[in-house]
Order: sequence, then C-alpha cells, then structure tokens
Amino acid sequence: MSDAQTIAKIPVLPISYGDAEPLLRQLRGPVPPEGWRGSLPLTYHIGPGPARVRLAVKFDWASRPLYNVIARVPGAVYPDQWVIYGNHHDAWVNGANDPISGLVTVEEAARAVGTLLKTGWRPARTIVFAAWDGEEWGLLGSTEWAEHHAAELRGKTVAYLNSDTNDRGWVGASGSHSLETFVRELARDVKDPETGKPALTVALERRRRNQASDSTFTIGALGSGSDYTVFLDHLNVPTLDIRHGGATHDGIYHSIYDSYAFYERFLDTSFAYGAAQAQLMATAVVRLADAPVLPFEFGAPAQTYRRYLDEIDKLLKERGDSGKVDLAAPRAAVTRLDSAAARYETALRALDARSAGDLHRRRAALGAVNAQLYQTEQALGDSAGLPRRPWFAHLMYAPGYYTGYGMKTMPGIREQVEQRALSQAQAEAVRVAAALDRYAAAIVRATESLDRALH
Repeated sequence: MSDAQTIAKIPVLPISYGDAEPLLRQLRGPVPPEGWRGSLPLTYHIGPGPARVRLAVKFDWASRPLYNVIARVPGAVYPDQWVIYGNHHDAWVNGANDPISGLVTVEEAARAVGTLLKTGWRPARTIVFAAWDGEEWGLLGSTEWAEHHAAELRGKTVAYLNSDTNDRGWVGASGSHSLETFVRELARDVKDPETGKPALTVALERRRRNQASDSTFTIGALGSGSDYTVFLDHLNVPTLDIRHGGATHDGIYHSIYDSYAFYERFLDTSFAYGAAQAQLMATAVVRLADAPVLPFEFGAPAQTYRRYLDEIDKLLKERGDSGKVDLAAPRAAVTRLDSAAARYETALRALDARSAGDLHRRRAALGAVNAQLYQTEQALGDSAGLPRRPWFAHLMYAPGYYTGYGMKTMPGIREQVEQRALSQAQAEAVRVAAALDRYAAAIVRATESLDRALH
C-alpha cells in the first residue's frame, strides 16, 4: 500500500441526503451559482459554518481475493486472434441494473454461442467471455487481469466489447472510431424491441428530434467508469462499449433501490431490452469471430480526429489564445490519415469479386492482414503516457484529469490548453501528429498486405 500512488489521501465517504441535510443547513457564506445547488428544500451556501462537526470514519484495509470468471471458445482457424466480451459481476448493493442487466447479456450471448457449437459450428477466432470482479472498487478485476496478460492481449485482441448496464431506451455506443461503421451495421440488422423497426432507424429518429442539424449515426469517445478502461486507455486495443438505455432517469444508481423489483417494474418490464442487447452483442461477437476480413474502417477516425482539432482550435479562440498553439502538424497528419483510409477502402472493394471459396483458400494470408488491422489502434498510443499519468497511453481518448469518468479527446493537447500551459500543449500536438502518422502508416501496411493477399 505504501507504494500505491493512486490511493486518495483525503478520506471520501458517500452519505445519504438525510445525513447531508443537517450539515448543509448549518452552512453560511455566499449562495453558490445555480449550477452548484442541489434539490433539497433549503437555501444552499458555500460555507463556512458556524457549526462544527466531528466525524468518526473507519476504513477496512484488509486484502481479499477477487474472482474473474473467464470462458474461452478456441478458434478453429485463428486461435491467436481473440474477441473478448466482458461485464462486471460485483455491485454496490443489489445491483439489478448495475451490473446484472449487462452481465446476463454476456451469459445469454455465451449460451447462444454454445448452442451454435452443438450444431458443429466452430468460430474462426477465439471467443472469450469475461465476468469481472472488483469493478466498483476501481476496475480492479479487469485491470489486474489485463495488466497480467498485457503482452498477449496486445498481440491477440481483435476487440474488447463491454456492456455494464442495460435498460429501456436506444442503442448507443462509444469507443474506437475504426469500429463505427461496424456498430452502425449491427444496429441496422437488429430490431428495436418497442417499435419493431431496425435499432439504427430508431436511434437516428431520436437523434433528429434532439439534434436536427446532425442526423448521422456516430459513436462517442470513451472516458472511464467501466471495465473497458484498461483495454483502450492502457493497452490501446480496439474497444467498444455498447448498451441500450436513456429512456428512464430513475435515480437508483449505486443505491439499495437498484433491486430486481424496481428493474422489473420500471426499467425493462418484459426484459425485451435484455433480449435485444443479447442479440446485438452475440451478433457482434460472431461477426468479429468469423469475418474473413475484420470490419475496420478508417474514414470515421479521420473525420472524428479532425473534429477534435477543430474543437481545440475553438477553445484556444475562446480563451484569447488563438495562434499560440500551432495545430498544423496534427492537421496535416489527419489529412494523410484520410488518404490512407481511402486507399484501404479501394483495396477492400476487391473483396466484392471474391467467392467464399476463394477467400477460404486465402485465409492464411488474410489472417496476417487481420492481425495488422486490429493492431493499428496501438499506433495511437505512446509508451510515455499522458502528462502526469503515464498509465494512460492512448493519445486520442482518456478520462479527464479533473473530470472523473468524463472523457477528454486528444487529452494531452486539450488539457494543457485548458490549463493555459501552452508550451506543453505545443509539445503534445507534436506527439499527436506523430501518433496519427504512425496510425496512417499502419493502415498503409495493412492495405499493401491486403493487396498481396487478394492478387
């Protein structure tokens, strides 16, 4: 424990609003801005007192074992290419929604794969199902497992899929933008349980209602808060967090009210959304396991990263620092990435003329191409990590240094701009440009390998 750098020195303890109310009522001082006020029936003050409070706080520093449950279905063709789907199994209290609603979809996807195995089918790639322990304690189960197997996972992980919670609402996803088209096609091919329409159609209809200027299905960027963190931020392997939700705002998060009774009455009364999530994720797992050429697409990353640079440029202007950080190098690197993505799409179109038998005969060469494709994500990492936190190695996505779970995109540049550390921001812009060039070069190498495999 004395060597741990991440244990908070200030004791932190959640309390109920019933315990908080008498403390808040005794505060004086100025009234805070509206955004800082809560919803209790009292006037909020920043403080101080005048009351004094004595707190007796006890902590349990005992060490206990955590139990990850890992199931593997060996791949028949590419056993060293792994598709991993995980969800944690530990909860704060009852945990019906968080995490059991997500864990049962992992189990149901595994049951579906087991049913396929009984027919004689075998996946081309290895499928790994994981139930993580210790997520609520700080993502411990998944992080320790992934760190222990880090070298193997970097070489073998096609993608890590995560779900966590699931309830009534719409399909949403965040993660590696090279898999954005893959998610769009998944949502196109499964049904929304309430309307019977394709889940993609329902998600787009909602987007048009809320954002009339943008009716394109896109995935978000990942920060932290679930077991995908170690896979994307530390190992830099392709990662997706996919789940249904958004139709309810219930307030039961991490409380004793997250019970089976509440979930059944209010969140997914017929468990239709659990079935839809299981179908979506089982489809994702099997498609990734059996695809002759993995469904990566690189135009979306180029477009997304260009938008991140535009946002940083806007932030500089808003702070009166326009022109003080030169973003020309990362912008030029994004242009080169865009060209590499277009070249890959041209090569990929040659697949349309190939029969299944022809692809089967070329599977050894295509296996090597696929390994290059899923390892492109690692080009976006840097072994030195982000400023002040070397464990976070991905230069495009990370949780913010001060924002908890909340994500920051191109965090090295963005956070230095926010702190007005402009010389450091310039240094980070150089690192981001280098990462984008490594990424484009990796795509070009995969393209050349694909050309050779098909001709």
